[in-house]
Amino acid sequence: MTAGYLFFSGGACALLVLAAAKVSLNHHRLAAGRWLILVLVGVICYLLWPTLPPMPLTGAFLVNLPVILVPAAFWLFTHLLCREEEPFPRWGWIPIGLSIASSIFVRYAPVSLASGIQALLFNLSQLLSMGLVGAGMLTLLGQFHSDLVEERRRLRAILLIAVGVYMLIVIGAESLFTYRPVPNGVPTLHALLASLLSLAACLWLLALSPSALGESLPPSAAPVEEAAPAPTQVPSPDEQQLAQMRKLRAHMHNGGYRQTGLTIRELAEQLDTREHLLRILINRHLGYRNFNEYLNQFRIDEASARLANPEQAHLPVLTIALDIGYRSLSPFNAAFKRRHNLTPTEYRRQKLPT
Repeated sequence: MTAGYLFFSGGACALLVLAAAKVSLNHHRLAAGRWLILVLVGVICYLLWPTLPPMPLTGAFLVNLPVILVPAAFWLFTHLLCREEEPFPRWGWIPIGLSIASSIFVRYAPVSLASGIQALLFNLSQLLSMGLVGAGMLTLLGQFHSDLVEERRRLRAILLIAVGVYMLIVIGAESLFTYRPVPNGVPTLHALLASLLSLAACLWLLALSPSALGESLPPSAAPVEEAAPAPTQVPSPDEQQLAQMRKLRAHMHNGGYRQTGLTIRELAEQLDTREHLLRILINRHLGYRNFNEYLNQFRIDEASARLANPEQAHLPVLTIALDIGYRSLSPFNAAFKRRHNLTPTEYRRQKLPT
């Protein structure tokens, strides 16, 4: 291994250990924080592996296991970060399980495999890993404009552009050079890129925006036996914000939420205000982290009243969903069940027994 690789990978590992320590101290109780720690540990193990001496099978497996889990941990972390109101899809565990199983089997198969089968299984495990990373990037991209937490929007962009692209490049390079000679300078270039990304992450986490990760991660109820941290003091709205709040409430009371596909940019235009000011108003002073959840409050309130109204018992659920601004039945059902723990049909039957 070249001196350049040792120098840059050592620097990257030191910075990543610092970042992992920061996340561990402040966010280890959150599921999203634990998945992020696993991602960081996996990258550290990946960078260290070429510098380690030969070791027994058990030791090699323990070092490589966090590396194998990185794509899955990345997707799980992004889901908890961006879809805090939705459970992780059950079907997602299928590609995660296949990716982990295939990666472990290719590296530590108990029987000798023909070179062609070995290559086929390796390429399959690489494709699955790229798929998990891609799923995480799509999660970061989804509902990006509806996110009202400014620090989380920045974190989404950083993870999407820097970390996600970096991991796809690494997995692609592995696929390309596993069965071919590695050109001189490529390992050093990889270590240099990793060290620059690690430096940028540490600067952001520790200096430029030390509270950003805490504001971005979904809130979690504090354990009973521990004192909850003091809530961040939010400045009271000024006169201009109060006037804007009254205008917003009047607009929503008059049915502004019923517009299909309403975005926060369109709402800002309707209220004749700037989009970023409206984001701050809804997030900091009304307490919503996602614009769609803000709209759902009004939409589900109206749907609940209409479903419990005997005079509208003849209306199909889909008609009500379309009337209040949903494009289809599926997102309406999901939002309704999060509120009432019942589907709209079950709710109607409960309120209007035959």
